[in-house]
Amino acid sequence: MINTDKSSSKTSKPAKKWFPCPVCLQPLDVRMSKRNKPYVICSPCGVQMFVRERAGITAFGSLVDQGLKADVVTRIGKLEQRYRQKCPECGKEFWAGPELLDTNWLDGKPTGYRCPQKDCNGVVPIEREGS
Repeated sequence: MINTDKSSSKTSKPAKKWFPCPVCLQPLDVRMSKRNKPYVICSPCGVQMFVRERAGITAFGSLVDQGLKADVVTRIGKLEQRYRQKCPECGKEFWAGPELLDTNWLDGKPTGYRCPQKDCNGVVPIEREGS
């Protein structure tokens, strides 16, 4: 969790916290604003991320703690395995997103992700847990 305690002494330095840039994945120092809210800035990318609400600050703190414990590259690799799809018809690789979700017209349940390639009707089925 991010240290939001302002009563700590100015002379004792807290442990360095970092969070990966969402664009280039470079580790960034987590800084605290005057109002004691966390933020990161990536100078090479120009990305600035400010966390403003209490729920977001709590969730961000958990992610920062995870980043200190787990290998970020491994976590990103798992995300890629989950959301990077390959069309069974044309072979094009694409990122799965809500705009590509294909649903069953009878019950409205998701069935897979449509290939974004023009003139391709391929659908990558969603793998159900336990099936």
